[in-house]
Amino acid sequence: MRKILLIFIIFISFPNLIYGQKKFENKEFGFVIQEPKNWFESNNEFLLKNLEKFKITDENLSKLLSNKKGSILLASFHKYNPKTHNGLIPTIQVNVRLKGQGNFDQFKNSLTESVKGFKKYFQDFELINEVSEVKISGIKSIFFVGKFTMKTQNGQEMKVRSRTYAIPYKNYFFQINFTDNQTSDDCSKEFDELVNTINIGEKPHN
Repeated sequence: MRKILLIFIIFISFPNLIYGQKKFENKEFGFVIQEPKNWFESNNEFLLKNLEKFKITDENLSKLLSNKKGSILLASFHKYNPKTHNGLIPTIQVNVRLKGQGNFDQFKNSLTESVKGFKKYFQDFELINEVSEVKISGIKSIFFVGKFTMKTQNGQEMKVRSRTYAIPYKNYFFQINFTDNQTSDDCSKEFDELVNTINIGEKPHN
């Protein structure tokens, strides 16, 4: 099975920032999540508009992901405006990524090995919640929570906490990162509520 490399993307800036509406939906890949109220959305608008003109087949979606180096950012939501707010901003990011071949156990093992690799990038990386299995939209998925320190270019340290969900679907998977601060601006309650609104596929998996 192709090795899966998980990534944390903490800050992404797009010019088309808008206030989050009721829900984010991508019909092409089959993903829906409630948008956090009054957060700022930055979406991959150019890509999403082109997807609407795209002949949607599993094969074409796989080719598209391969052309995008195996990962596409569908949307991100920021609690504060990234253009005006300094410091760590609580953020939700939705990525769709190539899954490769193999069963769920192989998928889980690949993710677990990938998580171990975070130590190379963040020396103090630590798992708060170990890699475990959860059900999202009725689909057996992977969940873990990590914490680490990031340094800005001016030397400021930010204590980051990031919970990650990896939801396998067809020959790709959704990676949703919920990021906030370890010591302040705790968004755990809001994140928990939003996870319960995720729906994968054309019909609910209840």
